[in-house]
This record gives sequence, C-alpha cells and structure tokens, in this order.
Amino acid sequence: MEQQTSAERSLFEFLPGTAVIYAMHGKCLVLGTEERSLGGQTQKFYKLEPKKSALARSSRGESAIWVPVDQARERGLRIPMTQAEAEAAIKLLTSREYFFKVSDPWSALVTQLENTIKTEGGLGLAKAASFLFVMKRKQLVSDQELNKLQESVNKLLFRELSEALNEPMKSIEARIAKGMRSKLLPDH
Repeated sequence: MEQQTSAERSLFEFLPGTAVIYAMHGKCLVLGTEERSLGGQTQKFYKLEPKKSALARSSRGESAIWVPVDQARERGLRIPMTQAEAEAAIKLLTSREYFFKVSDPWSALVTQLENTIKTEGGLGLAKAASFLFVMKRKQLVSDQELNKLQESVNKLLFRELSEALNEPMKSIEARIAKGMRSKLLPDH
C-alpha cells in the first residue's frame, strides 16, 4: 500500500488505506471511493471505516461512513495531527484564552464549536475542549447539556494527542489538566 506525505494528502484525494480523522467521529480508515447515484446525479464518496480505540469495550464493528469527496474537507475530513500540531494544541489548551464567548447562547455555541472542529481540525478540537472545560467549571450550562459534548471532544482529542506525541493518554490528560487550571484564575 502506497503511503502519502502530508503535503500530498492536502492536495489530492485520500488514498485507500489512509488513516484520517473525521470531525466528531474520530479516527477512520479510508476503504476507498465509490460513485453513487443520488437524485439522478452521480457523486463520488469516500467510504470510511471508524477505528475503535484499543481500550474500547465492545468488539462490535461500526457502520461505514460515506462522505462526499467534493465536500470532505468542509465536513471535517483531515489527516491526523502531526507531533508539531499536537504540541500547538497543548499550548492552546493550557493558555488562558477561552476562544469563544461564554455569554453566547448554548445553542449558538454548540454550532460554533462543531464548525471550529470541522474547519480547524485538531487545533479546533483543542479550542473546543478548552472552552468546554471553562463552561463546566463555571457551571454556565447545565451538566447534562455539557457533559456529553465535553466527553466526546475530550475522548477524540486525547486519543489523537496520545498517538501524535506517542505518550500514554493518562500522561496527556494529566499534562492538560494541570495547564488548564490557569483558565479559572480570577482575572479572566
């Protein structure tokens, strides 16, 4: 199987066998592309296989994900973070910046967070995780509304950082937790 460099992957289609990250679905494997007819028009789709974490409790396979090739990047399909991008993500997480306005309505914030993850990739995921940490600690949104999104974002982010930095997830979690405490200091 031919490997692509990150420059090649950013200019061309993702080849079958390529590991990718798909927005809030996380790590996937590109199985290939297929043409499908929708509404009388033929469109090309990536067929993605979601990859489970080695720590996943279930061995049940997940359904394939179909992503239109011509909209893949806008929908959040990207290559995994490099080590340099992972270090930049950790810097974002441990900065005092919130990245979003805590005063915005929750429904608008969810849309902003999801769009940031799609358009900014791993760094957008770090911004979302950072902001959700602040929202939860300051109890600005009910726990039920926040917990599910925060758990999903953190799981995806910490798994990707762990792989990019070749460090155990527990180490990544501890590093980030220590750094994010500064977000809660009084002068913010």
